[in-house]
Amino acid sequence: MTAPFLSLAQIRNRLILTARWVLREHRPGPDRRCPTCRTADCPPAAAARDVLRAATQVHLWCPPAQPPGPDGDAPRRAGDGG
Repeated sequence: MTAPFLSLAQIRNRLILTARWVLREHRPGPDRRCPTCRTADCPPAAAARDVLRAATQVHLWCPPAQPPGPDGDAPRRAGDGG
């Protein structure tokens, strides 16, 4: 399947799987260096950690909560009688 036919949850799951795969490939060895990049601070591993952090913190299926109004109550709508 291609991206236009995937749901947001499927795209999120593929991002997570890809980031985990990158982290497995770029896991530091005993000398604390990436075996692929041969650097101590591997940029692909850092990017994969950022993707995992972002993908697991965002809940695509929950709408964001509305902030309380200036008086601490929920925002009022016109015609509420309040």
